[in-house]
Amino acid sequence: MKNHFNHSQLKREVGLSSATLLVIANMVGTGIFTTSGFVMKELGDPLTMLLCWLVGGGVVGVSGRPGVGGTGGEVSKGGGGIRFSPGKFR
Repeated sequence: MKNHFNHSQLKREVGLSSATLLVIANMVGTGIFTTSGFVMKELGDPLTMLLCWLVGGGVVGVSGRPGVGGTGGEVSKGGGGIRFSPGKFR
Protein backbone atom coordinates (compact mmCIF):
# COMPACT_ATOMS: atom_id res chain seq x y z
CA MET A 1 0.00 0.00 0.00
CA LYS A 2 1.44 3.37 -1.04
CA ASN A 3 1.41 6.31 1.36
CA HIS A 4 0.02 9.38 -0.45
CA PHE A 5 2.10 11.82 1.60
CA ASN A 6 5.65 10.60 1.03
CA HIS A 7 5.13 7.67 -1.39
CA SER A 8 6.67 5.11 0.96
CA GLN A 9 5.45 1.56 1.46
CA LEU A 10 3.32 0.87 4.54
CA LYS A 11 3.34 -2.52 6.24
CA ARG A 12 0.00 -4.34 6.53
CA GLU A 13 0.32 -5.95 9.91
CA VAL A 14 -1.28 -5.93 13.33
CA GLY A 15 1.19 -6.68 16.08
CA LEU A 16 0.62 -7.57 19.70
CA SER A 17 0.87 -3.98 20.90
CA SER A 18 -1.43 -2.65 18.15
CA ALA A 19 -4.10 -5.25 18.90
CA THR A 20 -3.83 -4.57 22.63
CA LEU A 21 -4.18 -0.83 22.16
CA LEU A 22 -7.15 -1.32 19.82
CA VAL A 23 -9.00 -3.32 22.47
CA ILE A 24 -8.12 -0.77 25.18
CA ALA A 25 -9.25 2.17 23.02
CA ASN A 26 -12.58 0.49 22.24
CA MET A 27 -13.16 -0.24 25.92
CA VAL A 28 -12.35 3.31 27.01
CA GLY A 29 -14.49 4.88 24.31
CA THR A 30 -17.59 2.79 24.83
CA GLY A 31 -17.35 1.71 28.43
CA ILE A 32 -16.07 4.51 30.59
CA PHE A 33 -17.61 7.47 28.79
CA THR A 34 -21.10 6.01 28.37
CA THR A 35 -21.80 3.95 31.49
CA SER A 36 -19.84 5.49 34.36
CA GLY A 37 -22.86 7.46 35.58
CA PHE A 38 -24.94 4.30 35.95
CA VAL A 39 -22.13 2.48 37.77
CA MET A 40 -21.52 5.40 40.11
CA LYS A 41 -25.21 5.53 40.99
CA GLU A 42 -25.15 1.85 42.02
CA LEU A 43 -21.80 1.83 43.85
CA GLY A 44 -21.75 5.27 45.44
CA ASP A 45 -17.96 5.28 45.96
CA PRO A 46 -15.57 6.58 43.27
CA LEU A 47 -12.69 4.35 44.37
CA THR A 48 -14.84 1.22 44.11
CA MET A 49 -15.93 2.30 40.65
CA LEU A 50 -12.32 2.77 39.52
CA LEU A 51 -11.34 -0.59 40.97
CA CYS A 52 -14.18 -2.30 39.10
CA TRP A 53 -13.12 -0.64 35.83
CA LEU A 54 -9.48 -1.60 36.29
CA VAL A 55 -10.09 -5.23 37.25
CA GLY A 56 -12.99 -5.86 34.86
CA GLY A 57 -11.40 -3.96 32.01
CA GLY A 58 -8.10 -5.75 32.47
CA VAL A 59 -9.74 -9.17 32.29
CA VAL A 60 -11.79 -8.30 29.22
CA GLY A 61 -8.87 -6.56 27.52
CA VAL A 62 -6.48 -9.44 28.00
CA SER A 63 -9.18 -11.89 26.88
CA GLY A 64 -9.99 -9.98 23.69
CA ARG A 65 -6.42 -9.37 22.59
CA PRO A 66 -5.79 -12.76 20.89
CA GLY A 67 -9.05 -12.62 18.96
CA VAL A 68 -8.45 -9.15 17.57
CA GLY A 69 -4.86 -9.99 16.71
CA GLY A 70 -5.81 -13.22 14.97
CA THR A 71 -8.62 -11.68 12.97
CA GLY A 72 -6.49 -8.68 12.04
CA GLY A 73 -3.78 -10.99 10.75
CA GLU A 74 -6.24 -12.67 8.36
CA VAL A 75 -7.42 -9.44 6.74
CA SER A 76 -5.20 -7.82 4.14
CA LYS A 77 -6.95 -4.42 4.21
CA GLY A 78 -6.13 -1.61 6.63
CA GLY A 79 -8.72 0.24 8.69
CA GLY A 80 -8.87 -1.38 12.09
CA GLY A 81 -11.87 -3.05 13.68
CA ILE A 82 -14.42 -1.28 11.51
CA ARG A 83 -12.88 -2.79 8.40
CA PHE A 84 -12.78 -6.48 9.32
CA SER A 85 -15.67 -6.89 11.77
CA PRO A 86 -18.64 -6.64 9.37
CA GLY A 87 -17.25 -9.15 6.90
CA LYS A 88 -16.01 -11.54 9.54
CA PHE A 89 -19.16 -11.95 11.62
CA ARG A 90 -21.99 -12.10 9.04
